[in-house]
Amino acid sequence: QTLITLCHYAMSRDSRFFPAPDAFRPEHTPGHLRHPFASLPFGLGPRSCVGRRLAELQLHMALAQV
Repeated sequence: QTLITLCHYAMSRDSRFFPAPDAFRPEHTPGHLRHPFASLPFGLGPRSCVGRRLAELQLHMALAQV
């Protein structure tokens, strides 16, 4: 049994997938990703994050308050 972890913060700044990752560029949207699996913050498939929908709802509520 081997545990494998991933640092999403570091992967999100990989210049192979995200040119100029620290610059604010609105065109950095999921539709413009070079690789379809370059960003999967909640995972994928049957073992994806069970709290994804809750996190998305909390984000929508926070944005609605702004």
